[in-house]
Formats: sequence, C-alpha cells, structure tokens
Amino acid sequence: MNASVTILWPKVVPPEIEEIRFSYDFCRRLSKQLCEDACQTCSWVEYTHDPPLEAVLSRVDSDMVLIVTEPEIVLSPSAVKNLAACAENGYAACGPVYNQTVFSDQAAPLPVPYLDVNTFLELANSLGKNENRNFLAANFLDPACVLYRTDLLRRISSRLLLSEIPLFITEMKGIKTAVSKGALVHFGFKKDFEAGRDDLVGLVPDDVKRVLDIGCAMGGYGKTLKLLRPEIFMVGIELNLAMADVAERYYDEVVKCPVEKISLTGNFDLVNCGDILEHLKDPWDMLIRLNGRLKHRGYLVMSVPNAGHWSIVKGLLKGDFQYIPLGLLCVTHLRWFTENSIRQAITDAGFFVEIFKREQIPPTPLGLAFIRDMCNAGYGDEVSLRTNEFIVRAIKK
Repeated sequence: MNASVTILWPKVVPPEIEEIRFSYDFCRRLSKQLCEDACQTCSWVEYTHDPPLEAVLSRVDSDMVLIVTEPEIVLSPSAVKNLAACAENGYAACGPVYNQTVFSDQAAPLPVPYLDVNTFLELANSLGKNENRNFLAANFLDPACVLYRTDLLRRISSRLLLSEIPLFITEMKGIKTAVSKGALVHFGFKKDFEAGRDDLVGLVPDDVKRVLDIGCAMGGYGKTLKLLRPEIFMVGIELNLAMADVAERYYDEVVKCPVEKISLTGNFDLVNCGDILEHLKDPWDMLIRLNGRLKHRGYLVMSVPNAGHWSIVKGLLKGDFQYIPLGLLCVTHLRWFTENSIRQAITDAGFFVEIFKREQIPPTPLGLAFIRDMCNAGYGDEVSLRTNEFIVRAIKK
C-alpha cells in the first residue's frame, strides 16, 4: 500500500453492559494496534457524536480516509491494505466484507468461523490473499466502515454530517463505489445477547409448562420459546437492568437481581442456563440450588464452553491468553470446564445426564494442523480439541 490512510474512529459512550463496555475499548485498542504495527502510513483520529465533515477534514493529511461509525469494529491490517488498493484502482468509496451485515454484497465468504483474535487474523490474511484485488461494484455500502478518497470528500459539502456521507455519495454522478472482497472486518458483539438459542430451545420437552431462565440477557431464548410454545410460563433472571428491560417483552416475569441472590417460590419443570455457569463465583453451589427449584424429575438444560478447545490450548502453549468481549475467552468468565469436570459438577449436584452434545465449529487450517500434530504426538484428545461448547440436558434424581 503506497497511499496514506487516516482512520476516523468514533468515541461513543457504551451501554451499561460490562462486556460491551469492554468491547468498545477492546475494538478501538486492537484496531489501532494492528493498523499502526502493520502500516506506517496509517494515522488515527478520534471523533465524538456525529460531526460535520469540515470538523474532521481539518485533521486529515492523507490520500484516503477510512470512516468508522460503529464502535464494535475490529480492523485487520489486510483489510486496510485491500481497501486502499480498491481506491487506488479508481473507486472513490470502498467497503469491506463483514462477519455479519444486512448488506448481502458485504457478507464475508468465510470458509469457517473464527473464535478469537488469532483465528480472526488468520482468516483475514487468508481472505486478503485469495481475494486480492477482487472488487465488486456496489451502489450502496454499509456505513459502519467505508474508505473514501480524500479528494472526493473535499469536493462535497463540508456541512454534511459523517452519517450522511454514504447516502450523499450514492446520488453523485460518475462516482464509482465498490466492495473489496478481500477486506475482512469484524462487526459487533452486542447482538450475541439477543441470540435465540435454538440449540437450547430444542431440548425443551413437550411436558414442560414452567421454565426458569438464568441470565436471560435480552430475552432471545424466551422470545424463541414463546413463539413455539406460548402456553409456557417463563421467568427470567437478569442482573443487567438495561438487558432485563428488553427481556420483559418476552417473559411472564423478569427478576432483576444477581442469580446468586434469587429467592423464588414454587417449583419449575425446567431450568435453562445458557452460558451462565462459567460467569459465577461458585457454579457448583448454584447447580445444587437450581436442583432445589425443580420439580421431581425436572430438567436442567445448559450450555458451557470447553476450556480444552484447540484455540485455547494453542494459545496457552504459546503463552497467549487474550480476553475478548464474548466467546470462549469472554472477559467475564470466572470458571473453566472440560467435559469431565462439567459432568462431575452436574452429577454432584443431584442430576443424571440424559443428553450430552459436543458443538464442534470447524477449525481453521492452522487449527486443523495443530489438532493433528497434538494427537499424533500423543498430547491431545481430538474430540476435546474440536469441541467448543457442551450442550446438556440433565434430569433431577
């Protein structure tokens, strides 16, 4: 990349959700570090609110401007280079591809998902090489992250707000815009709190009438289950008030308090714990308490991340353990489980395991090679290394 690039980054007050507060800072720090380490011609400018173009252009002295409007963006060095190459090929505005977006032209053609920073960078670098100079003409770009030629921005009205630029550009004649298919950018963690959890909903037996959902977040599980089984009475427990307010739309009752302090009367047919135990100081005691909230032969449905997944093991062997906003290495995880330890915890709490599933997201090419090497050397169990999460249904003894 020969051209210089200024990255405009939004300084936004995060919602009162611990993981998202961490995410805003994490995405900014990581993007800045990756881009500055890999590209000496990149500069960094932060802005607040939605300023007019003139307010930020006065701080720009580069050939191109990459305007980021969403705080949960992670830029990869290969993405910045591919976007710059797109502009150098005559396009006035260029957009990347994302892990998630409503713009179909900008959906990343990922061969496998990524789970942490290292696997994100592995796939970003691979995509950057395979899709190098593959530019797809597009009429409109996702405004979350767009690279513009600076000479174009200086030709349009300086009073335009940053948020108004994408639409204004589409109405200009003779302006070419494109998607760089080799520029991978990560977008968003917050939406994970809205997940419908079809995997857990699918484990609710037909005879269940009362459900207690521990850590219901924004109510995605309750929303999905209520659509399928509107007759079920659902109580959610959620510590975060902002998320609990959203969840109230889908539950019959939402108790706003830490799960450790719940005091509920009446028994439930099923307790749901979707990725909860690993966030608790004493998950073993909590399992015993939840057993007491269940009717005779009531169900415990849960999901728990696997601490023996290859991405964690590989990082530890290299002295690398980097927390991320959500996922296997979520910043709010306090406890870690493998298959043996979670089975033991469930049994000790007075349950017997009826269904035990191992979710196995396909590994990246480097991950596949690591799994093979570990198993061939006699140091690894392939099933454990491939498993990223356990999905369990247990029955009260």
